[in-house]
Amino acid sequence: MYLTTESELRKALTTALVHCRFGGAALFAPDHAQEDFHPTTSHGGHDGEHRSLRYLEWTWDPDPTDTTYLVDMVYLLRESDGSVHVERDRHVAGLFARADWLRLLSDVGFQPTVVPFEHSGLEAGAHEVFVGRKPSTDQMGAGRMPNAL
Repeated sequence: MYLTTESELRKALTTALVHCRFGGAALFAPDHAQEDFHPTTSHGGHDGEHRSLRYLEWTWDPDPTDTTYLVDMVYLLRESDGSVHVERDRHVAGLFARADWLRLLSDVGFQPTVVPFEHSGLEAGAHEVFVGRKPSTDQMGAGRMPNAL
């Protein structure tokens, strides 16, 4: 989520490849791909005996032409003396197209696959994960190493 440029993503994928055994696989589960991104809000909190918290989270994309989106969060914190204060937090997150994930995985030496991510807390078919399989030594051919090595 915090990799916001292709260069950063490529470096992370390369590191994953280097640490993956031959014939092994690595799973990449971005919060969103460009194709499935849509703005959202969520809220919640709890009341404790002495302190309470409420939050609002707003996920949005101010520039759909770049590779980032924003997650703005606001927290209301009530202390035991009844005072309330507000904290604000912003996260800049990476947002890449499915084709970019597949291309970069392949470029660094993985054999990429897209897999639907099914979970009871998510809308069916709404999310995908990427699996990169590192070729076994016999699949690579004599003397051929993945591009990242």
